[in-house]
Order: sequence, then structure tokens, then C-alpha cells
Amino acid sequence: MIRTRLVVEGNIQGVSYRALVKQIARGLGIKGLVRNLGDGGVEIFCECNKEVLQNFVKMIDRKGDPGEPFSLNVEKINIYNEGEKGYVNPPAQFKTFEVDYKIKLNPFQKESIEKSEIGGLVLVDTRDEVRGSREDIKGVRDEVKGSREDVKAMHQDMNKRFDWVAEKYGDIGAGIISIKDDLKELKNMGNDVKEMKNLFAKLVNHIVKEK
Repeated sequence: MIRTRLVVEGNIQGVSYRALVKQIARGLGIKGLVRNLGDGGVEIFCECNKEVLQNFVKMIDRKGDPGEPFSLNVEKINIYNEGEKGYVNPPAQFKTFEVDYKIKLNPFQKESIEKSEIGGLVLVDTRDEVRGSREDIKGVRDEVKGSREDVKAMHQDMNKRFDWVAEKYGDIGAGIISIKDDLKELKNMGNDVKEMKNLFAKLVNHIVKEK
């Protein structure tokens, strides 16, 4: 077992980061505490083995949007092991893992603060899910728009082909124009390709018969 002090930097105060750290630490069986620092950082003391510490550091290294004031965003995690210069002001005992609010609170006050921070975490997760859903919807919308553009391009290309054939085979131009007009009346985008193939086959047969 090793004891370690972590000093976390970033936008991590006022965004329920302490509650997140506590939940992760308890899930991993880590003993220690987490508390805010006066410079806007967060200090964490841990007692666990090296492997658990590595997993813990990865799990609390959360990235958000640096441009949003209420987005939890960890920029850097400094690690100081017991005995090193940066390992200072450790707790007297390592029992369970708790949040140190630096003031004396009765059980009711402590529970109220912890519930509010957990509620903040839920809101952050919900906001991220909504943002992700919006991006997915935007992606689908762009794909549909792209599909419509592809179909429009196919129509234009087919029209050019009809015009070219009509010009080359003037005697059958009327028949080609009639087929071209039929193509314009197609409304179901899902059947466009199949219908265009059938019309083009009719055109080829018509040309062969005229020859």
C-alpha cells in the first residue's frame, strides 16, 4: 500500500468534482479524502496499491469544454508520493474516503451538501448526453441532405445523357423527350434509381428498334 497526494488543476471547483472523486475512490476501495484548495485546485489524498492508483488517476482525469464555465475540465494532475517534497498536510488517519469541507458540519448539513453535488453530477451527465444526441441528429440530417444532393446530381446527369442522345438521334427525339418528362414525375426518392434504370433500358430498346 502507498500513500499519495494528488493536486488537480483545471475548472474543477463548483462543478461537483469532489463528489465525483469520492464516488470513484469508494468504488475502488481507496481510503483518504478530497478537498478544495484556495487557488482553485483540488487536493486528494489516497491510500491504495499502485495499480489501483493508476486506474483512479485515469478515471478522475475528466475532460470538458474549456470555453464553458460550468464544464468540468481537468487540465493537469500532479502526483506526490509519501516522502516526496510535494507530499504535505496529509490527514491524520486514512479511514474511508470522505470530502473535507474544511468546516465543521452536522450530519444533516453534510448530507445536504453531498446531495446537491451529486445532483450537479447528474445534470452534467445529462447535458453531455443531450449534446451528444444533438450531434447525432445533426449527422443524420447531413447524411440525408447529402443523399438528396446525390439524387439531384443523378437526375441532372441523366437529363444531360437524354439531351445528348436526343441531339444525336434527331428522328427519335420526341420519344426521348417523352421518357425524360416521365422521369421528372418520379416523386419517391427511394425508387428513383430503379425507375431510372428501367427508363434507360426502354430508351436503349427504342434506339435499337429505330436502327
